[in-house]
Order: sequence, then C-alpha cells, then structure tokens
Amino acid sequence: MPRAFPELSTLIQGRFEPSAHSAGQLFDPNSGQPLAENRGSSLEQLDRAIGAAHAAHESGEWRGLGIAGRAPLLRALAARLDELGEQIAVLDAVNSGVPIAVTRLFAGSAGDTVRDVVERALALGDSRALAADGRDVRLHRVPWGATALIMPWNAPSAMAVKKLGYALAAGATVVMKPSPASPWSTVLIAQAAVAAGIPSGVVNLVLGGGEIGSALVADPRIRAISMTGSTPTGRAIAASAGVNLTRLRLELGSNNPAIVRADANVAEAARVIAAGAMKLSGQWCEAPRRVIADRALLPELVEALRAELAAQRIGSSLDDGTQLGPVAFRDRLIQLEGQRDALQAQGAVIHREGAVPDEGWFFQPSIAVAEEIDVELEIFGPLLTVQPSDGDAHALALANAGHVGLAGYVFGGDEQAALQMGAGLVAGEVKVNGSSVLDMAAGSAQSFFGLSGLGGHGDADVLDFFSGTQIVGTDRPGMPL
Repeated sequence: MPRAFPELSTLIQGRFEPSAHSAGQLFDPNSGQPLAENRGSSLEQLDRAIGAAHAAHESGEWRGLGIAGRAPLLRALAARLDELGEQIAVLDAVNSGVPIAVTRLFAGSAGDTVRDVVERALALGDSRALAADGRDVRLHRVPWGATALIMPWNAPSAMAVKKLGYALAAGATVVMKPSPASPWSTVLIAQAAVAAGIPSGVVNLVLGGGEIGSALVADPRIRAISMTGSTPTGRAIAASAGVNLTRLRLELGSNNPAIVRADANVAEAARVIAAGAMKLSGQWCEAPRRVIADRALLPELVEALRAELAAQRIGSSLDDGTQLGPVAFRDRLIQLEGQRDALQAQGAVIHREGAVPDEGWFFQPSIAVAEEIDVELEIFGPLLTVQPSDGDAHALALANAGHVGLAGYVFGGDEQAALQMGAGLVAGEVKVNGSSVLDMAAGSAQSFFGLSGLGGHGDADVLDFFSGTQIVGTDRPGMPL
C-alpha cells in the first residue's frame, strides 16, 4: 500500500490548485476501509479549465507546432510515464481492484503507447498534397477544438494515456476528467504532462462526478468528447452534446456473447471463457458474459466452468499472485449480488465457486444457468450466464438479440466454420477460440455496434477522431459550374 497518495488537485492553465470540494472518501476495495479524502472541482474551476483549453486551441500555438514540433514534447511525456510506471500500477490496483500483475502491464506500457502514437502521427503528417494538375491543393488535418476526455474506473491509466496521447498528437487541447472512483493515476498523468513541458492550457484536469461531467459535456466550447463508460451515461452525454452537435466517441457497455458450438473442445473452451470473464477482476468491458452452448455440451461445459472458477486465486489486488481481486467499490458489489439474486429468482441455477475473503468488496465467482437469460441484463463482474442453444442458427439469433456489440466469441473445432459464424455476430471484435485483451493483429480496428457506443477503436480510428479534414488550394480555372 502506498504511504501517501497524490493530492487530488485541479489543473488549469498549467497550474495545479486545490480542488474546491470534499467528495467523501476513497476506499481500499481489499478491506473496505477508507484510505483518503476524495476531492472534486467546482463548477467555477471547470469553467476556467474549459476556458483554458479553448483559449489554447484558439491561439493556434499547439496545433501550429505541427506533429514534428509536438513529437519531442510527447516523447518527453512518454519518458516521464516510464518513470511513474510502478506508482501508477499500485494506484490503479488500489482504485479499481484489478490485480497488480495486470495493472503493471498497463502502466508499464504507457510510455510505449505514447511513443507509438507519435510515430503513427508523424507517418500520417499534418497535411498532404493532392494531385491537381500542377495547382497547389493540400489536405490538412485540423483538430476540432477543446476536447473532453472522460475516463472509466476499471482501467483508468490505460484509457487516460491512450486518449491523451492521441488527442495531443492530433493537436487537440483537452480537459481530462477521471472517474471519481479512480482519480489518482490520472492526476499523475496530468503531472507528467506538465513536467514534460506541454504548453500551459493544452492539458487541463478536473475532478468530480455527475455534476461536473454534465456541465463539461454540455459546454459549447467543448467540440469533441471521447468517453469510456456505461451505456446510460453515454446516452446522457449524447443527448446533451447533441444540442451543440459536438463530435462524439463513446465506448460503452456490452453483454458480450460467447458461443460454444457442438464441435468445441469443452475443457479448452471453459478455460478460455473463464480466463476472459475474470480478467480485470471481471471488470472488462469486452469480457465474455453470456455463454450460449450447444445443448448436448451444456452439462459438461458448466462443470468445466465451475472447476475453472474454483481454481482462481482470489485475493488482494496488491498481491503478485492474485488472479481475481475485489470489485472496485461497494455499490458495484451490491449490484452484482442483486443481479445474481434476481437470476436465481427467475429460475436460474446458481453455482458459487471459490472462497473469498471476509473483508473487502469481493464477489464470489458465480455461474447462472437457465433455459432463457434476460439479454438486457448487463453484467460487469465475475458472474457468467449460461444457456443452451439448438444448432448454429439458434445460437447466432440468441447472441445477436442483445442490441449491443463490443465483442463476441466463438468456440469450435472446425475453425473455418467458427470464423464464418463469427462474421455473423453483431460485434466490432469477434475472437475464435481465444479471449485475450490484446488485439489479434497489427492494423486491428473495431466499431462499436448498437448500444455499445459511437465510433470505434483501432489506432487509425482513434487518431482520426481527434481531427477533421480541410482542403485548401487554388481552384480549377474555367470550370462550367
């Protein structure tokens, strides 16, 4: 456990200042005990932070550097993130309940993420000449304006670094807002930006919950919003931002299906599904959630899944050997317990596996087995649902009934048949016989389908989001229209 936690300050115009309001306590999910006072920015501080980002954009200084001028400053940011890696990993493990073995992977790659963004942006350039019969016609990439970056609580530093790196590489100025449940690592990242010499006003940071978030996304000076979070919050942002026609990228929730075909290796499918479902302490937006298994395989698959969950090493998120830590906060635990109880009341057979500590916000890994599962029930934790299917067409229909589409999974012995089925899933990323968090190939990209959001992710998609295109050149002479 850290001896001290970063001061939860607000960053405006290159200067940190005390955040105006107390916002209760931040707790250790491993024990349920309070760790430190939480703080929130005032609406007046938010107004000044947006004003600083807007003024920095209007001045043209940051975007005027071009990517060649921004690159050294971004590389300095990357170097500073390298130095902060272990500190960020510990803070994320404490804030989110995600095991430190995982948060170390995220935090340890933060600097490389920024360096990779720089290389991509340099290769793309700020503008390019178009073939125009000798006339000077160029296509420019132009940032939209002050941009809001809104982070989730389950992977706070990974999302903050990716959003910030791409936004800055594109020449955008930003106002960052972490989740009030996990603010510490984003504060360190903002400090790293200042230490790297990013000009004043380019990076700003506010803290707080719904009131601050609502005011941030409704402000007409904010011209783009990149948010990762829940579907209800995303809908509220879209409704508010729509008034100003603000550009949106929303990565939201998804109850991701995992189809187990009749020819699947049951033991291997169970191993991979359980591993995916328990990643980030079950708090991964693309985790397999709804298992749809061929009816003949279902009893064997359920027993195999039970064995896999029972084998999980459950413990403190700060222990190196932990595979499954606590959920991030008390309300999350209460909601998961309520969802499990509701499934049982609806007739599902519940299997609880593994032993959890008496203290802290630990949810016992569970499986709910039923003939029918409410597809609108979005689960975000170590709780799997399992239901039978009768053939491939039935399985595909069940999988696509949820109106969401971040990810999907197909397990089968005939790889080509599984790939063909995967192409029929309404989801931006479909993995066959695997459940890794990482991309399947260089150049990977995925869109957010249905109620899972707007936009997509993939390196080109994210970089493109933060800027528009502008064509400037000498017009064709003598055209009839």
